[in-house]
Amino acid sequence: MRGNMSGTSRGAQPPGPMQPMQISSWQQAELNAARWMRHWGYADATARPGGPDSGVDVRAAGALGQVKYQAAQVGRPELQRFVGARPRGSNAQLIFFTGSDYAPTAVAYAEEWSIALFKYGLDGMMTPVNAPARRISRPSPSTSPSPSPSPSAAAAASDASGESFWKRNWRVVAGVSLLLAPFGSIGDEKTYTGPLALDVLKFIGILLACWLVGTFLLATRFGFRTGPIGSGSAARADRGRTRPAAPAPTPASDSPDALVSEAARLLRSGRRQHQVDAVLRERGVTFMARGRILNEAKSLNKRTRDARPHGRAPRR
Repeated sequence: MRGNMSGTSRGAQPPGPMQPMQISSWQQAELNAARWMRHWGYADATARPGGPDSGVDVRAAGALGQVKYQAAQVGRPELQRFVGARPRGSNAQLIFFTGSDYAPTAVAYAEEWSIALFKYGLDGMMTPVNAPARRISRPSPSTSPSPSPSPSAAAAASDASGESFWKRNWRVVAGVSLLLAPFGSIGDEKTYTGPLALDVLKFIGILLACWLVGTFLLATRFGFRTGPIGSGSAARADRGRTRPAAPAPTPASDSPDALVSEAARLLRSGRRQHQVDAVLRERGVTFMARGRILNEAKSLNKRTRDARPHGRAPRR
């Protein structure tokens, strides 16, 4: 994991659960993200919808947030641009919000850079996608001083840190060793027994074999390293990978008008908005279309109530 981006200005979370907030525009999505960041302890988190597009939608003293209101899957390039928008020298926690899904390459990149990934619903409620997000959404520790760890706990933490460092960097150690290994064999009488031409061929073979494996190990550790500089090459690498299958199209029988009528009927029957949203999602309706259908369904129910004569009960 590259660097520790966790912010240092996170306070205690406010008491009480968060209330739903309807999301039907990108401005509401940004305001909702700021609301959640304040709930997680970033008390000064502020969104300014309509301001200059700097790559950061929500700012706090210890965290930066970016919000996507789109039906398309979030890929690795969006996260790379988010990392590039972070001010130089800042250690603010990066938090990414979307109403859609994340590509596997995006999740892997976020794990490497400790970016917290969240997915929000049309009711504004948040679902953590990866470990940094789950860590942020947990209640923050109280401000009272905690007891000092015991020597055994400190030793265990030190061992875990060393194991984590080796797990991240063993490819570097092995790769560099393989790059240097051929030169250490020069002068070995057991390896190079002559004649000279055969010794040269042996050295070339050893050099190629070691360098191929060594460069491969280094490439898997650093080859796809991205920041503001490497985002172009990483984006090309993403295009070369197999894309996830597109969501199944909505059946022809479920026309937009039929879906609006069905959603209106479910809302009238007492279903919650997020429950109706789940029904539409199971039918393959995209994120943006679900928001439009729910808004039209509520408008249809309102028109029906307004047009109904006073004093008459609705017909079942």
